[in-house]
Amino acid sequence: MPQVHLLFIYWISSLFANTNSDLFQLQNTIAIEAKSMETDRLGNLYVVTNSNKLYKYSSDGKLLSTLNYNYVGNISTVDASNPMEIYLFYRELNRIIYLDNNLAYRGETDLSKMGIGQASAIARSFDNGIWVFDLADLQLKRMDKKGENMQNSGNVRQFISRQIQPHLIIDNNDKVFVNDSINGVLVFDVFATYLKTIPIKGAKQLKIIEDDLYYHTPHQLYRYNQKSLKTFTFNLPNTNTINNLSIEKSRLYIMRDKLIEIYSY
Repeated sequence: MPQVHLLFIYWISSLFANTNSDLFQLQNTIAIEAKSMETDRLGNLYVVTNSNKLYKYSSDGKLLSTLNYNYVGNISTVDASNPMEIYLFYRELNRIIYLDNNLAYRGETDLSKMGIGQASAIARSFDNGIWVFDLADLQLKRMDKKGENMQNSGNVRQFISRQIQPHLIIDNNDKVFVNDSINGVLVFDVFATYLKTIPIKGAKQLKIIEDDLYYHTPHQLYRYNQKSLKTFTFNLPNTNTINNLSIEKSRLYIMRDKLIEIYSY
């Protein structure tokens, strides 16, 4: 479904006080105890279990691959913005592991050897390098995989007055979004220059599609438009608590305690 058409449906839906129950149609479920999940632009789903196993599923819920590289550590985040090269961030180890599209090992970066004292979040950069937020000096930094520092933001305390500990970075090839549950979403350009802070606080996950930021509470989905500065609210299917959520290619993925649900819309 074309995105303009989809957003039009969302807009129309938000004008009426209905439950949006017809907007989402359940397609499949995956019985799994997951601690996190991520999707790529092709609609593939990546699931991290409580025991740090990684599985890749198709948009219909078919198992495609499993991580065949044994690594001791907790997977903090999965960056699948490039479906051909997956980034696994091990925060406790200050390390990034690179996988191919079949989840086979391709290489790794030890951030400590690159001068990063304490990374709280990482992401793939638009040029297939690395974005990292370093708590040691409170800077957003862009570097290549060899550790050459390309750009940095300077200490972000010059932009915000509160303490900060970002847990998510997203590069959408135009801007860089640094999500911090206390301060909101800090927005930078691709040269690490601070632009603004979007006042979305408390969001654990974000999904960015063009000018829209999607986030959720346990029972509702929100769409914040960066141009209009308006927020639209949608009721989600099933009233059970939502632990994680993602949107991709006409699919809605919902992670619950022991189950992942895949909806079309």
